[in-house]
Amino acid sequence: MAAHHGHGHQDHSAAFDFAEAAPRFKERAEAEAGKYLRLAAKLSTPDDKVAADIGCGAASMAFALATTLPEARVVAVDAEPAMLDLVRERAAENGVAVEAALASVDDADALAAAVGEPADLLWAGHVIHHATDPQAALNNLAGLLAPGGRLAIGEGGTAPQFLPWHVGVGNPGLELRLIEAGSRRLEGETHEHGSTPLTYGWNLALERAGLTGVREVNELDAIPAPLEGAALRHALASLETRSEWFAHYLSDEDKAAWARLLDEDGPDWLGRRRDLHHLSIDTYFIGVKP
Repeated sequence: MAAHHGHGHQDHSAAFDFAEAAPRFKERAEAEAGKYLRLAAKLSTPDDKVAADIGCGAASMAFALATTLPEARVVAVDAEPAMLDLVRERAAENGVAVEAALASVDDADALAAAVGEPADLLWAGHVIHHATDPQAALNNLAGLLAPGGRLAIGEGGTAPQFLPWHVGVGNPGLELRLIEAGSRRLEGETHEHGSTPLTYGWNLALERAGLTGVREVNELDAIPAPLEGAALRHALASLETRSEWFAHYLSDEDKAAWARLLDEDGPDWLGRRRDLHHLSIDTYFIGVKP
């Protein structure tokens, strides 16, 4: 196996540049709006008055909740000012009442101030695993719930896969190594932050946070080949984004292969293939405050 050049260099940071990535977050949020509307409908109840999207990014869930619960107060919370600028921009464009508040998932006091009052529904999508202490973060969020309030977290699941095992460019298993590179980037970020990853499942973590009726829900996304239209554009954008974000953890051979496959003007561009599919599982866990 080829060496993974650059892994371990002291001048490399595994952290994301959120300001640079903001346009892609926006594109992805718009592409996934339907999915989050369906999820918001499943997680919310008509009586919910206060809801928050924690670690919101482009605030896909916050906007879905604001649409689903027009009478509720909905807050989008993130530690990155660039993401909150994006939230305000999207709120103005769409005429949706979503508050934007600055707080890290690691800062209990800032989170409490951001949410402002006991919450009926808190959503944290793919953010708790970034916390310095994920269990402490869940404990803090559980403490912000009103009695009977729900905490839902998007964690686990599977990374999307779009390609055949061998595409004729580079070595077989190219996409599997991209997924592994993403895992190693997360590992690098964890080391940089001095974080303590969980050594048990998310269902147990929610129970340890004092929540009851904890359940796991898995949503399958399965679109058979050939991908066309928006589904194809989403696949290409996902592969391009991840091949750039995880480049430090890829071999030179794999980086060269991705460059060829994602070159729209080249002979190997994936957008002309008829054997791309979409297979992924989104997993979320829900617990209720007694």
